[in-house]
Amino acid sequence: MSKKTKATVTKAEKTMSHEGQLERENELLRLEVAYLKKLKAFRENPDAFLQKHKQQSPLNSKKGGSD
Repeated sequence: MSKKTKATVTKAEKTMSHEGQLERENELLRLEVAYLKKLKAFRENPDAFLQKHKQQSPLNSKKGGSD
């Protein structure tokens, strides 16, 4: 993290209440846990994970052409 980013975070934290800081920290921890769960699932079975989270290409999802 750059010094500028740290300074911005520090300024934002100072203006937040203690409760607001805890809520923000809780949100960040929830995001981290969700990320780690997905990473673990991917490492255990990459093919199944990719199949489940595969995004359909807009080019492949054409519904009825104008033939």
